[in-house]
Amino acid sequence: MIRRGDGSDVLVLRTLGAARAGTRIRRGRARALEADPSPTPLPLTRATFIRASPFDDERAATAWLDSVCADRDLWGPLAAEATLQVNRALHVHRTATGDPYLADVDPARAVAVRFGFGSGDEVADGRWQAARELTERDRLKLPGRDLEALRPQERIAAVLAGREQVGPHEELIVRARGDLDAGRAGTAALGLHAGLEAMTRVEGAQWGGDLDARLAEAAEVARSARQRALEGGEIDAAALERALATAETAMRRRALD
Repeated sequence: MIRRGDGSDVLVLRTLGAARAGTRIRRGRARALEADPSPTPLPLTRATFIRASPFDDERAATAWLDSVCADRDLWGPLAAEATLQVNRALHVHRTATGDPYLADVDPARAVAVRFGFGSGDEVADGRWQAARELTERDRLKLPGRDLEALRPQERIAAVLAGREQVGPHEELIVRARGDLDAGRAGTAALGLHAGLEAMTRVEGAQWGGDLDARLAEAAEVARSARQRALEGGEIDAAALERALATAETAMRRRALD
């Protein structure tokens, strides 16, 4: 699938390792498996985001590639831009097909994240004149989330053991983050408004310090953004980001209590 964005940028999605077109599953009885069966090979989707920005020559292209891979302030935004374009395409497919289980992609969970340059035919086919791959350590930094600070393993164990519960506001706020990062400010506003309202009702406690005032301000920002979304108006994404960050701070504080 090829999707053209603004200007001449192109996103190419290609499935690798899938069954040949026309291959049909034979009907029959379920077959017995070995005691330790080999894993079933899975298809892999390769997403290539092509920015049609020509270089003067190969030396200039190589210098660009060297500078990008040496500076997180360069490769981070480029990876985020590519992720945004992929998730926009997935959002359209998810809503068009009514498939709620088609999830957005997270670059930290990608098999590989690469930067390179080449001719149009080369990069569209997943080939390059030259390319570099991020290390696993750098790739895991792409979402910019400090998961360790949330002590996720301890929380998971506590919930599964029945010592804690996941509040409805937590899912709403987490989903709002995904929507906002994917450029869906309207959906994020609706989710954050509902999440903050649920948080107030479920937690029903004072947070202490300046967090109470910040949460009240965040709730007002979310309410205004929700209204703008329902009216089809433009949403202040920066203000919504700050409100969402405040809600996430409150969630982290509860997780660490």
